[in-house]
Amino acid sequence: MKSGTLIAILVALGSLGAGACTVAQPSAPPNVDELATRVSGTLTAIPPAVPLPTAIGSAGPSPTSTTAANEVPPTPTETPAAAATALPTLTPTPSFTPLATQTPPVDDPRATLGNPTWRDEFASGANWPLGQDSFTRAQVGDGELVLTGLTTTDGWRVTWPVVKDFYLEMTVETGTCAGSDHYGLIARVPDLHAANQGYLFGVTCDGRYSLRAWDGEAMTNLVRATTGTSIQAGSEQVNRVGLLATGDQLILYVNGARLTEIEDSRFSEEGSFGVFVGARQTSNFTIHVSEIAYWESP
Repeated sequence: MKSGTLIAILVALGSLGAGACTVAQPSAPPNVDELATRVSGTLTAIPPAVPLPTAIGSAGPSPTSTTAANEVPPTPTETPAAAATALPTLTPTPSFTPLATQTPPVDDPRATLGNPTWRDEFASGANWPLGQDSFTRAQVGDGELVLTGLTTTDGWRVTWPVVKDFYLEMTVETGTCAGSDHYGLIARVPDLHAANQGYLFGVTCDGRYSLRAWDGEAMTNLVRATTGTSIQAGSEQVNRVGLLATGDQLILYVNGARLTEIEDSRFSEEGSFGVFVGARQTSNFTIHVSEIAYWESP
């Protein structure tokens, strides 16, 4: 098992009304503090009641796990990407290409839920831990969260809201990718400061989806990689990836189309959420997230 790195930010959260958006960047300078031998974080001196980024993390199969513990095991013809040693400088990217004009699916949650409880369109990076660790690099610019996978191990960034029952959705564009390169949502993370457990709903570059549970030591496949006809596969494609969680019921959506649903009680209580990426085949596989939002108790 590969260890993860996190940034823990202790904050006093103010109450949020419907339609709340990204908060302003804090004006106080950061103070750095080592948290543990395997985990380092920064504690930022801030005014009270200002929400801030929370955590980063990563996960991979435990040393005793089999390929069944992976979201998308490489086929015999696939070559996993090597760990990256350098990354390009972030530059502005063109605006997202709109999804194909079409009648929304009748079961598209976004079409019926109204304004979200919380939305981030990345006017700033105030809601996210940015920078680079061993597994990912995160930047905010040009109205996007840009998350790059540095190894074949999944890595994620987690933001600060804590919710139990919700519809969570992000709009994301892939960079250059192939095959089993994947990305998605991590949700119901029980411990905001550890950020080492939760559900991972993922989509691959070649148009498959899966749902896994990570307990901090091993991955469990809840929905194995399955082709989804509503997924826009390939490089430089835009998808809306959504997860509806109500109690033990988990329903998966891409572009408003319902893919499947299951019941699972591993993480049925409230938790945090975020975005993950895994550069399974393409070195420095990068995704561009233009929006992430949730609707509470849909």
